Amino acid sequence: MRKLLLSVAVLTAGTSVFAAGLKPQDGDSIRSYQMNEVVVNASRSGNLLKSIPQKVEIISGSTLKALPNDNLAEVLKRATNLDIIQYPGLSAQVAMRGFSPSAHNRSVVLVLINGESAGTTNLATIAVDNVERIEVIKGPYAVLYGSDAMGGVINIITKKAGKKSQGSASVEAGSFGYNKLGANFTGVANDKFSYGLSYSRQQQTKDYRIGQHNLLNMTEADKLILDKASYGDAMDNTQYELNVANAFADYKMNPQWKVRAEGSYTYAYDVETAGNYWSSYGQSKKDVNRFNLYASLEQQNAVNHFRFAPYYTNDKNPNYSDNTDAGFINFTSSTKEYGYQLQDGYKFGNLNFTVGQDIKVYDYTSNNYSAKGVETAPYKPDNRFTNIALFGQAVYNWNDLNVNAGLRYDRFNYHIDANAALNAPDANAHYNTVNPSVGAQYAFWNFKAHASYGTAFYVPDAYQMSGKYTMKYTYGGVTYSTDYIGNPNLKPEKSRTTDFGLSYTSADAGLKLDVTYFHTLYDNKIVNQYVAAGTTFTNANQSTMNGLELVSAFNFGKFISPKLLLEAYANFTWMLKNDFTQTVSGVVKTYDMQFARNTNGNFGLNYQYGKVNMRLNGRLIGTRLEKDNFSYLRPGIKSTDYYTQGGYAASDKMLQLPAYMVFDYSIGYAYSQKVNFGITASNLLDENYTEKDGYNMPGRSIVAKLSYAF
Repeated sequence: MRKLLLSVAVLTAGTSVFAAGLKPQDGDSIRSYQMNEVVVNASRSGNLLKSIPQKVEIISGSTLKALPNDNLAEVLKRATNLDIIQYPGLSAQVAMRGFSPSAHNRSVVLVLINGESAGTTNLATIAVDNVERIEVIKGPYAVLYGSDAMGGVINIITKKAGKKSQGSASVEAGSFGYNKLGANFTGVANDKFSYGLSYSRQQQTKDYRIGQHNLLNMTEADKLILDKASYGDAMDNTQYELNVANAFADYKMNPQWKVRAEGSYTYAYDVETAGNYWSSYGQSKKDVNRFNLYASLEQQNAVNHFRFAPYYTNDKNPNYSDNTDAGFINFTSSTKEYGYQLQDGYKFGNLNFTVGQDIKVYDYTSNNYSAKGVETAPYKPDNRFTNIALFGQAVYNWNDLNVNAGLRYDRFNYHIDANAALNAPDANAHYNTVNPSVGAQYAFWNFKAHASYGTAFYVPDAYQMSGKYTMKYTYGGVTYSTDYIGNPNLKPEKSRTTDFGLSYTSADAGLKLDVTYFHTLYDNKIVNQYVAAGTTFTNANQSTMNGLELVSAFNFGKFISPKLLLEAYANFTWMLKNDFTQTVSGVVKTYDMQFARNTNGNFGLNYQYGKVNMRLNGRLIGTRLEKDNFSYLRPGIKSTDYYTQGGYAASDKMLQLPAYMVFDYSIGYAYSQKVNFGITASNLLDENYTEKDGYNMPGRSIVAKLSYAF
């Protein structure tokens, strides 16, 4: 271990000395302190980053190029302090600030593409080859986007055409049979019309190997949780391929009016799904088919900004009975989202005011099959909801003071289709909700004091509010059934978040620093409740989440040369409290939150000078609580190994999954203005770790990339 760390240090130092002898080129260094001038699209008011009181972080294009970026999940892991869980088989979810990421429900973090629905919460199926930058907004943003933005918003900004036609092509190859081909082109026909095309295909043609070491101290129980046999073992059934095609067209009708259309198609076939390390659920495969279509009509002048943006997404995910040629599709689901965003903004001196209307339809259908072509009862009835919303937001900027305030009204109308196989009758329900938001910041010297308050909500699925159905499933040759009854009095999950902090930015000192404290009260969490007639859905008591966030960077290279970037950075979230109360047999009990990490963070070094750029990144994956669902596969774990704090007893079989440290290293060399070459070592120290219990992640892998710009 020490020899490997020493080798990395020598390699970094040696390359730095070599690079220092190269002639620097204008525009090579990353001007990270100009990010304040970026317009944050997710604000819906055209606000600059520096004038937004809410916590916003930008992942720039230069950072994207320096990171292993197979998909959005890999980027966010290495560039943010968010809580991400990833499984083999192109599956990953995100949460933040103490909320729990889940692959089984809609996310509490809203994922957008250019401010509109991404059509999925699965980050592993979102490629970043066509991405210009990523906006990460922390805290509730329901006032602008409605449901599912309790933890925050991730807004992906896609590439636009420049002043002239240009393009690039790249090829990658690496460990576990990994390979990737990509190309993109943006054309400028004239001063009014521009367009773009891009395509990427990536594959992993061999099962990956699990890491063989642990950097942090591991107890005997920790090693048993990972399974001692897993160290250096292969993770079977983990091969995949993913294809993404994008196209867009922009047309400027006149200096004020413009129209844009953009579409993407994401598809993958026979993506292997391991189930878990022991394959106790069996080995299977799935397909991914997602179509996204966006359009916008905009008018903008010095005092007015009008925008109308319709969208349509359709995400289909067939799953197979097993991973053999005889396997058949045993479950398929389709989720359609469509609607439009309509808004109009006005500027009156220092005051900007935006009003708008959003309409969204969420339509879920599924089919279950017991044999090829033999349909059986689905897991839940087909359902949909229609969401109509009105919102308004005012932004006031005066010298060093920035204030914003907004209010949003949402109405949801639900419908469940009748399904005789589930004993589900036709059912309808509706509810209304109002959510405010306010924020303020004041700049003095190189400091900014900022604070914000907002509420957010998470709408229950239609089948949870109304209807009745019976779900049947077979396990171990035995068929089980459970009756589910909708609760028309079910309330939406609600959160109330307050945060405040202090930031310091100085280009002269090469320093950026922000410390933010957040406090969230989480009401009406939806949980299952067992009643005489079966299982229904109810609202639990209150949860409390508070913690600290640190975002920092120091470019000490500027004291050596104005063209040298040698930046140390650290971004962390520490949960100070994360628990929930639940009434059990008439008694109110408090429990530590499950499925959420106590710490998430990234730290490392960025280097760029002349033709060479490097990045050494460390990721701290904190501990988290999960119920031991694999006790029969890990007989070595005893009752004394279970977590017995925070309201839990040994009989609850709660495991505290250990913390891990994962390092990545990348180096790139610009052979010329057109040719670039880079090498990335992911999981440099070959850590054996999990992000979800039972799903050990890949060990050390090396990928080389060659790109050509034209």
